[in-house]
Amino acid sequence: MKSEEIKKLVAMSENAAVEFKRAKGGVPADFWPSYSAFANTDGGTVILGVREKDGKREVEGLPDVEKTVADIWNAVNNAEKISANVLFNESVYPVEVDGKWLVVVEVPRAERTVRPVFVGSDVFKGTYRRNGEGDYHCSRETVEGMIRDKCAETADNCVLDELTIADLDADSIRRYRMYFSQLRSGHVWSGLADDGFLMKIGAAARGRDGNVHPTLAGLVCFGDFNEITNVLPYFFLDYREHLSPEVRWTDRVCSGDANWSGNIFDFFFRINQSITAGVKVPFKIASDNVTRDDDTPVHKALREVLANALIHADYHGRRGIVIDKYPKRLEVSNPGTLRMSKSVAIADGTSDARNGKIFNIFSLVRIGERSGMGLSSLYGVWEKEKFAEPSIVESYEPDRTKVMVEFEADDSELGAKTSEVGVETAELGVKKPEVGVETAEVGVKKTEVGVHPDFDVLMGAYRNDFRTNARRVLSAFAENPEMDFVRVAQMLNISENSVWRSVRALREVGLLVREGADKGGRWIVKK
Repeated sequence: MKSEEIKKLVAMSENAAVEFKRAKGGVPADFWPSYSAFANTDGGTVILGVREKDGKREVEGLPDVEKTVADIWNAVNNAEKISANVLFNESVYPVEVDGKWLVVVEVPRAERTVRPVFVGSDVFKGTYRRNGEGDYHCSRETVEGMIRDKCAETADNCVLDELTIADLDADSIRRYRMYFSQLRSGHVWSGLADDGFLMKIGAAARGRDGNVHPTLAGLVCFGDFNEITNVLPYFFLDYREHLSPEVRWTDRVCSGDANWSGNIFDFFFRINQSITAGVKVPFKIASDNVTRDDDTPVHKALREVLANALIHADYHGRRGIVIDKYPKRLEVSNPGTLRMSKSVAIADGTSDARNGKIFNIFSLVRIGERSGMGLSSLYGVWEKEKFAEPSIVESYEPDRTKVMVEFEADDSELGAKTSEVGVETAELGVKKPEVGVETAEVGVKKTEVGVHPDFDVLMGAYRNDFRTNARRVLSAFAENPEMDFVRVAQMLNISENSVWRSVRALREVGLLVREGADKGGRWIVKK
């Protein structure tokens, strides 16, 4: 930092990233709370030798800058004064401003392995953070969150001795195992009993009594909402869709709805089609036919944002995971702050999952395989598409991270409910023509033949209306594997977009496979 920059900062009003102190009599006592606050937040600069008088700052200078610099280095390496030295050699230096000498201390954001950085010997009394108004003392809850994050072993590896495998949701486990077998055909783990399989993927482990119990990761991924909240009282998953200004939301999925498990594995599949619905999809020419690439980098990046939130959330934190979908914007908020600086997370794509076991469980069925690369990939895709730059905001007390992205929407889908059959369009009360409802119902009964016997398990995480359409689409291809999307949509009296989304979901769970080229190929329905 140079002289002219300091003069501009002195003349400015409050700056959350810069703190001025007089330090006439040496390093002041209130320097250390600022040091702690910057280290525990996103870094910042303390400038010594500036006084404030009558609401205005004035460069006063220091009588002995060499002694001030030496005193800072001596104290920062004294564990009785401050818990950790996060400074680099070039972090502390003198600067001359109009003939007066100041000392600049640039405090970086501390690595999670050394946070919380605290003053004195009591971590709960000496930990500070920074906001727009200055330094503030952290709550016990915030400090405990930092302590969990600093551990080498992630918190989701904790064995829950008070629970058994029977306390998990059997349908969720069965669904996961079927996905796993579809994606990893012939894998040796597929032949294991549930307890052995869950131990292999990190969802269970042997407890102090020698018996197999769920891990925290297993509970969050495969538990029932009531069992999860018995262990994690603040756990909550909330997807809210805002596609009409006339109602509070046009669709909503909550973990406490009581009509599904409420765990994060089922939540991902329950909403992953919804968060990408309405995103504009380009057309491409392939094999002399116009086909639609319905899984663009934009779609993949949006699903990665969802997976990242579920993998990196602090499930001990308050307010749960909240996802708001607007016609041209998605906002995803989860408890817990970033475990590294935003610049590193965006530039490097470094993986540092808060929940390592959940990361593993998800990646084994190809959910969030690029977790850690998610933010880097998101920014890269958005830059290439020339969309507005994504926004990442960290907030504190309680600690939360919000990712906000804007995208180009398909205007033909704006205002439409993303659930597929939708006899009623969410809360708008707009009904489809009765004949269409009857046709849909007849179509389900008529085309039931050819549907995989485990369809309801494999598709069980999806909502009922979406699952109904997917069943009909699958049956249509079972009857005529060479039909195209346009013809299926006309036959079932649904939109082409509904067919595309159903096909994508069916392919994800292994019930539908494309054989051959876009033109002349056929759809293979797994029996």
